[in-house]
Amino acid sequence: MSQHADGGFLASKPYCCAASYVSKMSNYCGGCPYDPKDRTGPLACPLNALYWDFWLRHQDRFLNNPRIGMAVRQAANMAPAEQAAVRKKAAELRAGIEEL
Repeated sequence: MSQHADGGFLASKPYCCAASYVSKMSNYCGGCPYDPKDRTGPLACPLNALYWDFWLRHQDRFLNNPRIGMAVRQAANMAPAEQAAVRKKAAELRAGIEEL
């Protein structure tokens, strides 16, 4: 998401990932108290809600991008209640970012 702060000027695709990718590709999750498989629970990894919220907020812009359309469609196909939970959790995380 940080790599897309310029609005896509340097890259056609924002480079972002959810906790599952970080967990799979690194050892950063080993001692972490957050659950990389949970999106919105009290111990859900913050990366998950922020990742899915990013796609929900920007789905109109990226839906037809062949490089990332699948992630956008997955977010769009979430049940409305799950989308609302993701958006709420992401807003809470952004509001309390200093406490993470």
